[in-house]
Amino acid sequence: MTNLQRWLFYATLFAVPYLALVLGTVQTPLTSKYLLHIQLLPVLLLVLFGVYSVFTVLYRTFTFNDCPEAAKELQAEILEARKDLIAKGFKFRD
Repeated sequence: MTNLQRWLFYATLFAVPYLALVLGTVQTPLTSKYLLHIQLLPVLLLVLFGVYSVFTVLYRTFTFNDCPEAAKELQAEILEARKDLIAKGFKFRD
């Protein structure tokens, strides 16, 4: 099962009972009492997903590991590329 199929499956598992409640197919005293809450449930879930996403991005940004070896390797490759370009006649402005 691909990720798309999994997300569509979960969306269907939420959407079918939700639409049944909102469209009035299922009528119970509980659904009548909390109809506004049920109607606002997708908005609440969207807000919660946004908060989760923001905290996940912030957490991973603040706990990002430095890679000094990779930085040195990249600087060496940049110097090598500069030397190669200078040998081919490219002139830098520094």
